[in-house]
Amino acid sequence: MSSSSKQSLFHWFLGFYFRLICILAVDLVVTLINGQVLGLASKYEKPIATLIGMGVVLLLFFFLFSIIDRLTKFVLKMTLDIGKFLVFRKTAVFLILCGISYGIYMMYYHTWFGVWPKIKIESFF
Repeated sequence: MSSSSKQSLFHWFLGFYFRLICILAVDLVVTLINGQVLGLASKYEKPIATLIGMGVVLLLFFFLFSIIDRLTKFVLKMTLDIGKFLVFRKTAVFLILCGISYGIYMMYYHTWFGVWPKIKIESFF
């Protein structure tokens, strides 16, 4: 496999992985918005609270889809530009994305169960 095809495969993977992270982050924000909408039901009538929540979610997704595309292209470009100076750039980028994924996992856990997860290192071995 040539160097350019390996590089393009890496860029495809990086873009795909980054989009997955963005989708999960957007869904997490929507989940938090859903909780706020349920809180609005105590102040407003339920049909009004539902319309407010739907409007917020539509606005969020409308703007975020274009932002995610632009952000993905920007991250790929920055990775290439900065990566020229790093020795293990692919590993570093992958570890950073794994760290972000772990952070999103922690936020989902806290959002759904109301507590922070207790992760034990020994459970991985």
